Amino acid sequence: MYRLIVSDLDGTLLKSDHTLSDYTKAVIHKASEQGIDFMLATGRLFGGARQYAKELNLNTPILACNGALIKEAAGKLLYGRPIQDEALANVFRLLTEKNYYFHSYGEENFYTKNLENSLKGFYAFNAERPEEERFPMIETDPMELIGRDTIYKVLTNCKGEDARKALYGELIAIEGISVTVSWNDTFDICADQVSKASAIHRYATGKGIEPSEIICFGDNYNDIEMIRYAGLGIAVGNAVDELKEAADYVAESNDADGVAKAIEKEGAENFV
Repeated sequence: MYRLIVSDLDGTLLKSDHTLSDYTKAVIHKASEQGIDFMLATGRLFGGARQYAKELNLNTPILACNGALIKEAAGKLLYGRPIQDEALANVFRLLTEKNYYFHSYGEENFYTKNLENSLKGFYAFNAERPEEERFPMIETDPMELIGRDTIYKVLTNCKGEDARKALYGELIAIEGISVTVSWNDTFDICADQVSKASAIHRYATGKGIEPSEIICFGDNYNDIEMIRYAGLGIAVGNAVDELKEAADYVAESNDADGVAKAIEKEGAENFV
C-alpha cells in the first residue's frame, strides 16, 4: 500500500512546454483526496517550482535544488544544506577559469554574472508570472555571493563528451560538493550528501512512511537515487537509459501524461 508519491518536474510531470495537463491535475487531485501525499522533488530553485505546487493544491513541502532545500509552498524553510563557502569559492574559481557559463540558486534568488541569450526566454517566463510568484533574477559577480547569501545549487553548462568528462573529474575532486545531471549538457552542483532520496527520507521518516510505501517518478540522473530508494520507482518513457535500468518499470513519456497514467494503473486498491 502506498502513502507517498514523489515526482520530478521537468521532463517528468511537466510536458515539454512546462505545463501541467488537466488530466494530470485531475489524477493528482484524486490521489490527494484518497489521503495520498503527493510531493514535488526538483532540481529547480524553490521559486521555480512553487507555482506548480499551488496549481496542484498540494499541502506537502517542495524539495528544491535536488533536495538541498525543503520549504513549504507558503515559504517556510524546513531544511537547508547549502554549499559551504570554501567549496563554493573553489567551484566558482574553476568554472570562471574554464570560462563556462554558470548560475546559482539561493533560497529565493537566482544569480548569474550575465543574463545570456540562453536565459532570455527564462527571464521572460519569470517576468510574465504574477508578481507574487516571481523570483529575483540578479546579475552579480559570483565571488561576491560568498558569505553574502546561502547558495544551494550551482548549475553549469558544458558541451562535448571530452570536455564534460574533464570538467566532471575536476568538480568531484573539490571537497564538500556533490555533482549530478538534471538536463542536457549541464552539471548540478550541490553540497555533499545532498540528493532527492535523502530529502524524501527526511520527510518520510517524520511521517512514519516506509520506503516500501513510496512511489517515485523521474527522468534523469539526479532522479536515480530516489528511484532506487522508493518501493516503486518509475521512469517516464523519455528518461535516460540509466534511469530506465534502475526503475521497476517504464511508463509513457512526459508529453503523454506518463506519471498520471502510471498512478491510475496502480489503482485505488494500492492506496491507503
